[in-house]
Amino acid sequence: MAKKKQNNAQAAHNTASRQAQRQQRLENTRPAGGTATAARTTPAAASGQKVRKQVARRNTGWWWIGGIVLACIAIIGVFIFISNSQKPAGIIGATDPAVLKAVSNVSQSVSMDVNTGGVQNPFSAIQGQPPLTGPNGKPQVFYYGAEFCPYCAANRWSMAVALSRFGTFSQLPLTLSSSTDTDANTSTLTFLNSKYTSSVIDFVPLENEDRDGKPLQNPTSAQQQLLTAFNVTGYPFIDIANQYRAGPFFDPGVLANLSQKDIVSKLSDPNDTVTKNIVGAANYMTAAICVATKNQPASACSAQPIPTLMQSLASGQSGSLPLNNQPAANVAAFTGPATARRTYA
Repeated sequence: MAKKKQNNAQAAHNTASRQAQRQQRLENTRPAGGTATAARTTPAAASGQKVRKQVARRNTGWWWIGGIVLACIAIIGVFIFISNSQKPAGIIGATDPAVLKAVSNVSQSVSMDVNTGGVQNPFSAIQGQPPLTGPNGKPQVFYYGAEFCPYCAANRWSMAVALSRFGTFSQLPLTLSSSTDTDANTSTLTFLNSKYTSSVIDFVPLENEDRDGKPLQNPTSAQQQLLTAFNVTGYPFIDIANQYRAGPFFDPGVLANLSQKDIVSKLSDPNDTVTKNIVGAANYMTAAICVATKNQPASACSAQPIPTLMQSLASGQSGSLPLNNQPAANVAAFTGPATARRTYA
């Protein structure tokens, strides 16, 4: 019995001793105020964790920078898309009654106030050629142009104003010049499918190429002979009864970003730059036609500044320049579709 108690006491002592040893080992591995888990973190491990945190912070910074750069690119792309997708100011379509009425009825007071509008006389005298008459035997006003041509786009406005003093347009469709040429998308009219009547002149228009530089209307053999005789190699070309000829009237940049309605809305203001160019050139053309019609009708030819401009034409102040040697201000190289490379007259 005594031996059994002794064995039990020894076992209890051994158990207590092992527990004490374990507790001592645990205490030896635990730093003051720390935990066992923290104690097991070696200096090398702690350094690795610090490096990983620094790398993570750097990566996060680069992600922010990359995101900002991508956002800027996206914003720029949106602006470019909007800019490229904006529609031109003008339109392409049938005759607009309001535009036709305005361009056909420029007041005499505006015409007189504008005078030349500072436009250089675009007409040159033609010498040694037989009179050019139209299908009805009247003095012919021949126009050779193209719908893509921005200089033709500008000329048509002045032509419509001038021709309306000698007759009536009942149809005058709207169009734009080429979208890829200089002064792209210049708002204008087109003489293709236009309708015009006059008791004193025959107006014969020819739109040789369309807005994309593709063939549209071909010259007749007689018209081609005329173009060849005057060495016409570009657009526009205007022949008034073989007495006067002209190329571009004024810089189409004057009409930039204006719709057809914007343009005609200015024709009542003689101080507006658009009006000065359109009406100034129209006055020159009116004077040249009046020479061909022998001052008919009087309503177009007797009111100032037309008589004075007729005298300047008769005196040779136009300079009688060859067609392809127009003043530099009236000449530009065509940079439109490769299928229609030409030089403006």
